[in-house]
Order: sequence, then structure tokens, then C-alpha cells
Amino acid sequence: MNLMLILSMAALALLALALILFFGVRQKAQRRTRLDVNRELYEQRKQELAQEHADGLLTDKALQAAERELDKRFVSENAELEQLEEHAIGRGIALPAVIIVVLAVVGYVLFGSWQQQQHADEARRALPELAQQVLNNQQSAPTSEELELFALGLRQRLQQDGGDGLTWMLYARAATALQRYEQALEAYAHAYKLEPTRPGILLGYAQLLINIGDEAQLQTAARLLSELLQVEPQNIDGLSLTGAVAYQRGDYPQAVQAWQLLLQLMPEDDARRSAVQEALSDAQQQLTASAQQLRVTVEISDALRAQVPADATLFVFVKAVDGAPMPAAVVRQAVTEFPVEVVLSDAQAMLPDYKMSQLNQWLVEARISTDDRIEIASGDLGAEAQIVDAATDAEVTLVIAEKLTNE
Repeated sequence: MNLMLILSMAALALLALALILFFGVRQKAQRRTRLDVNRELYEQRKQELAQEHADGLLTDKALQAAERELDKRFVSENAELEQLEEHAIGRGIALPAVIIVVLAVVGYVLFGSWQQQQHADEARRALPELAQQVLNNQQSAPTSEELELFALGLRQRLQQDGGDGLTWMLYARAATALQRYEQALEAYAHAYKLEPTRPGILLGYAQLLINIGDEAQLQTAARLLSELLQVEPQNIDGLSLTGAVAYQRGDYPQAVQAWQLLLQLMPEDDARRSAVQEALSDAQQQLTASAQQLRVTVEISDALRAQVPADATLFVFVKAVDGAPMPAAVVRQAVTEFPVEVVLSDAQAMLPDYKMSQLNQWLVEARISTDDRIEIASGDLGAEAQIVDAATDAEVTLVIAEKLTNE
């Protein structure tokens, strides 16, 4: 609330006080005058009755009856007069109160609207300069107050004419800087609908989705970046984000490809070059690890071959030698003819953050299940587990030769 509004409200309060005092004093004076006149009439009539009694016109009994009637009427008239006056005073005080409420509302609307209009005018004046700062990412970044003004000016413009892709993009950037991410996402969606090939929109939209998004939004970000690179194949920021999204999703070949191209385009003195090189090295290591495969040949002893149920399930899996019992990779298939050959890799991981490539040694097991579950149950058939060193291309043979129990 500004100083002018405070002073105006104070003036209204003083006006209310003056009106209340004026009407209160006035009503009190009127009330005193009417009561005095009534009393004077009462005294005058009482004297007349006494004179009539003295002149012999009234007997003692008649005098007493007349005085009682006079007293009763005097009391009744005074009570009615007081009620009327009190009601009049209430109305007199209520009137200025109503006036003050109306004046207060009108004052608030007038001064509040004036303040909002002044703020809006200031936002429109600052809009061109702030737009340049946001578009060019100048070092002298706008303050939060300037961004608030900028966002206000943009909202007014968008409400007036619906806006174009650039205006919606600017509003999205301002909302992002103000950490209003839902508004930013909605604004980027509007901008993308209006100008789906504008690089700034594609890049900003994708970056916001990467920073706050889940797996589904990462997929949308990857699509937007792909569209960006179709428009600008050598967009450095687009290549950098493409590599980051691919790495996050475990697509190491694409991450390596994007960051290798990025290094070719970046100047040698670019301060970001060392960070990109580190990310590329990490992605290459992950790519090598994810290429690790284990070929497992499963055979069965002659003694158990005839005991395999017709509807049995074969599980071949890898676990940590010392660690969680959860398999890092597993293949499940119906039992057919032996021997059976399977290939285990990160592609068969049960969890996205627990894979074969993260282990230095593999504990390899094979089991025939009678109830279609990987957990051991009585009657299952199993092979002796083997430990294998992790390698790019390893092989092992397991022989199912024993009946298992769940004890």
C-alpha cells in the first residue's frame, strides 16, 4: 500500500469521526430540548390542578386521581420520546458509517487501480531493454524485480494480441528464471505450437524438460533436440544436451556420437571443452562395459533329463559374488531341447541402476522351475553356480544335475 493510499484512508477515518461527532451532538441537543419541553408542560399542568383544587373546583379525591393520571402520561410520553430519539441517533450515526464504507471502497478501487496501472506502465517501458537481456543472455542478468516487471509486461501483451512464438518463448524464460515451472512449460508449449522450428524455442523447451522432467519428459526432450539438430545440425547447445539426455537414458552410443561431434565444433579455448571431454570419456567407458556379454550353455544330466516337466521354465541369471541376491541380468524361457544357449548382457537387466557391467565378477546360475518362479521351490532342478570374471566376451557351461529344496 503506497503513501497516497494510506493518507487517503486516514482522511476518510477523520471524516467519519467528524460526522459521528456532529450527528451525535446534534441528536443529543435535540433530545434535551424535547425532554425539557415535556417536563415544562408537566409542571405547568400540575400547578393548574393545584389551583383548581384551591378554588374548590376539585375535591381531594379528584385531585389525587388527576395527578396520578398526569404522572402516568408524563412517564409514558418520556419513554416513547427516548426510544424515538435513540432510534434517530442510531440512524444518524449509521448514515456516516455507510458513507465512509462507500468512500473507502471507492478510494481503494481508485487508488488500487492507479497503482496497478502505474506498475503496468512501468513494465511496458522496461520491456524492450529486458527482452534484449533475456534474449542475449547478457552478463548483467536482470534482477528478480526486473523479471517480475518483464513477466507482467509480457502477460499484458499476450492478453492483448495472443502473442507470437517469440513472445511466448520470452515469457517462458522469465517464468523459468522465477522458478514458475508450470507456467514456463505451458508457455513453451504455446511457443512450440506457434513456431515449431524456431531453435530458441526447441532448445529452451528441451532444457526445461531435462531439468525437471521424468522419463516421459526426457523422451519429449530428446525428440525436441532431434528436431533442433535437423534445423541446425551444428548447434553446440543442442549437441551438448543431446549427449546428456542419451547418457541419462543409457543410450551410450548416441551420447558418444553427440559429444564427439561437439568437440569437433568447439573452439580449443572454450572453457567448457574439458567438461565435455570428461563426459565423453565416461560415456565411452559405459559403452565398453555395456558391450560385455556372457554366453551360457546349459546342459542337463542324463539322470534328470526324463524328470523335466513338460511345462517347466528355464532361468539363467547373473548375480554379484558377494552382494545383493537380486540378479543383475536374467533370461527366462521355456524348456526345449538341451543343450540351451543364451546370451546375458545389460540388455537383460532387471533394474535400470543395477547391471552386469557394474560388477567385476559374475556368479552364474541356471535353474529349471516347476512353478514359473525364479525363487527356489521343492522339485526345482539346478546347476552348480560358477564364478566368471567380467569380460567383453566370456563363455561358461552349466550342467543341471541336482534337485533343489527350499529349505
